Amino acid sequence: MAESAIGSVLGNVSTLAVQETTFLCVVNLEVGFLKDELRRLKSYLKSADAKRRSGDELVATWVSQIRDAAYEAENAIEAADYMEKRNWLKKGFMGAISRYARLPSDLIALHTIGAEIQRVKRKITEIFDSANRLKINLDTSDVEKVLIGDEYPQDYGTMHQNFEDIDLVGFGDEYKEIVGKLVDKENITLSVVSIVAMGGAGKTTLARKVYTSSSVKQHFEAASWVTISQKFKGIDLLKDIMKQIMGGRDESVAKMNEYEVGKKIHDFLLQKRYLVVLDDVWETDTWDQINKRVKAFPDATNGSRVLLTTRKEDVANHVQMPTYVHHLNKLDEEKSWELFSCKALPSYKRSVIRDVDEFEKLGRKLAKKCDGLPLALAVLGGYLSKNKNVQTWSNILYDWPSTKNGQMMRDILFRCYKDLPNHHLKACLIYLAAFPEDYVIYVPHLIQLWIAESFIPHTPKHILEETAHNYVSELAQRSLVQVVGRSRAHGWIERIRIHDILHDWCIEEARQDGFFNAIDKTAGQAGASSSSDNLISYRFSFQTLSDRILPAVPNVRSLLGFELESVSLPKLRFLRVLCIEDSTLKDFSSVIGGCIHLRLLRLTDCDSVTLPSSIGKLLYLQTIDLRGTILMSVVPNSLWEIPTLRHIYLLSWNNFSPTLQSCEKMSKLPVGLLHLMTQISEDDITLNELRRKGCEVKK
Repeated sequence: MAESAIGSVLGNVSTLAVQETTFLCVVNLEVGFLKDELRRLKSYLKSADAKRRSGDELVATWVSQIRDAAYEAENAIEAADYMEKRNWLKKGFMGAISRYARLPSDLIALHTIGAEIQRVKRKITEIFDSANRLKINLDTSDVEKVLIGDEYPQDYGTMHQNFEDIDLVGFGDEYKEIVGKLVDKENITLSVVSIVAMGGAGKTTLARKVYTSSSVKQHFEAASWVTISQKFKGIDLLKDIMKQIMGGRDESVAKMNEYEVGKKIHDFLLQKRYLVVLDDVWETDTWDQINKRVKAFPDATNGSRVLLTTRKEDVANHVQMPTYVHHLNKLDEEKSWELFSCKALPSYKRSVIRDVDEFEKLGRKLAKKCDGLPLALAVLGGYLSKNKNVQTWSNILYDWPSTKNGQMMRDILFRCYKDLPNHHLKACLIYLAAFPEDYVIYVPHLIQLWIAESFIPHTPKHILEETAHNYVSELAQRSLVQVVGRSRAHGWIERIRIHDILHDWCIEEARQDGFFNAIDKTAGQAGASSSSDNLISYRFSFQTLSDRILPAVPNVRSLLGFELESVSLPKLRFLRVLCIEDSTLKDFSSVIGGCIHLRLLRLTDCDSVTLPSSIGKLLYLQTIDLRGTILMSVVPNSLWEIPTLRHIYLLSWNNFSPTLQSCEKMSKLPVGLLHLMTQISEDDITLNELRRKGCEVKK
C-alpha cells in the first residue's frame, strides 16, 4: 500500500518538475534530486512492506516516514510551480507590472520553499540511514521498472463482457422460486419474502437479479431498493424510498419530518401494487423503526411484497405479517465449480489455454476449498483468470489456509490485491474505502476522483479517462467490484458497488498505512487500530457528523463527506480533493480560496453555498461539480481564469451569468470535456455563443 502512495506522488512530482524556467532555476536542481531520491526510496518498499505485515512496528513507522517525505516533497515543489503559474496568468503590460509588484514577496516565498526542500532532503537522508539500521535491503530487481514506469493491465478485450450474468451461476433454482413467491397472484395480502444466509453467500446478488427481472418489473407498479446499514436512520430510508417510487427530486422533501414522509409514501402506495427491498437488515426492530411514526407500507390486498435479506433468521421472522423464509445454502461442489470456472476459465479464453485439463483438475480442488461461498469463488476465480500458470494454481492449493470463512476470505483478498498489475490500480481499489458501506458508486464521479488524486497514469495511446475506465473493467473482471449498471450509449460500466466484506478489508488496509481513514458519528473511527501510534492519515471520509469542525491533520490531502449536518471546514492548505454530499457547510467561502492545490471540488445536494471570487486562485482545479447544491450567488467570472478546468457541472442557469469575455475564456477550455448542466432554452443567446465557440453544453 505504501508503494501505491509513493508511486502516485512520484508521477505527479515528475510532471511538475519538468519545466526549466528562469523563475524556478534556483530550485530545479533540488527538485531533480528529490525525484531521484523518491525513486530510490520506492525501490525499498516491496521488501519493507512484507516486514511491516509481519508485525514489525519499526518498519511500519519507517514506511510511514517515506510516505510523509514524499507528500512533503510534492507540496514544496508544487508551491514553487504555483508561483510560476500565478505570475504568468496575466499577460501583457499589466501582467508585467503585477509580477514586478510581487517580486519582493515572491523572493521571500521562494526562499521558504528552498528551505523546505532542504528539510525534506535531510529527512530522506535519515530515512536511508534508518533502512540500514533496520536491515531493509534495496530490491534492485524493481529499480529499472520504477524508472521507466509500471506495467499496466492489458486484458481489455473483454471489456464489455456481461459479468453480471455470471454472478447468477448456481442460483437458478432459487431465483425462480423467489420470483414465483413475489408474483404469486393467489396471495393478495402484503407479505414478506426473506433471504437468509451468511456474509459472502450471495444474498444481495440474488435479490438484485430478482429485483431487476422482467417479470418482477412488469408485475409491480412501484418498486424501491434500500440497503440497511448498521447505522441507518429511519427518516433517511423513507426519503430514499419516496424519491424512488415517486420519481424526480422534490426540494421540499428535505424539510419534511418522518411522519410527513411516511404519510406521503402510504397515500401513494395505497393505490399501487408495490415491492420494497430491504437489503442487509441487521436488527429485528428495523421494520418497527421504519414504521414507527406512521404505517408507511399499507396492505391494500393487491399482492404487494417486501423482499428482505439478512444474515440472521430471527430478523427474517420478526416482521409481523405472513413471511416466507428462504435459506440460501452454500453452493454444492458442482455449482461451486460452475461459478469458479466461469470466472477462472471463461469460454472466450479456453481455446488459447494449453493443458486446459490440468487447470480444470486443479480448479475443481480449489473451488472445493472455497467452502461453497460465492464471493470467495468469484474473487479467487477472477484472480486466477489473470494467472494462467499451473505452478501458481498448485502453489495456492497446497498453501491454502487451514481456517475457514472470515480468515480464508481475508487471505484470498490479500492475494488478489497483491496480484494487481501496478501500484496505480492498487490505490484505486483501496480508495473505495472512502465511500459508505453498500454505497452505489457512479463511475464517472469515481474516475474524476482518481484523476484528481493522481492515481491514473499518463499512457501514450489513451487519455486519462480511458485508462481509468479500463481500471474499472479490470477490477470488475477480477470480481473486486460488483457491476450495478452500464451506460446505454457505449456499454461502459457506469455504476458499481463493493461487497461489504471487501469494503471492511479495504478500510483496514487503508488505515494500516495512513492512506485513508473513515469516521462516522455512531461507530467512531472505522477499521482496526493503526500499526503505529504516530501514523497520520492524509485522506479522510466523514459520515453523519454534525455541529463541529471536521477533524483533520494540517497536511490532509482529501476530504470526503456524506450526510454531514452543520459542519465547518478547517483551513487546509494542501487539500487536493473536497467531495461533500447531502450536507450543510459553514464558512465554506472563507476557506476555499486558500486551498490552492485543489484538483476537485464536488458539492452535491448541499445547502447555502457561496462561491467567492477567490475561487480563481485554484490554478490546479480540474473538476467543479455543484449539481443539486443551492448557490447563494452567481458563479464568479474568476472561475474561467483557471487553466486546468476539465469538467464543470452547474445545475441552474440562474447562478451563471457569463459575460462575453468569460465566454471567450470558456471556449479555450478543453473542447468536449466542458459539461455545463443547464436549464435554459435552446434559443438562449449566451448558450448559442458558447456552442459557437466550441463548448459542450448539456441540457
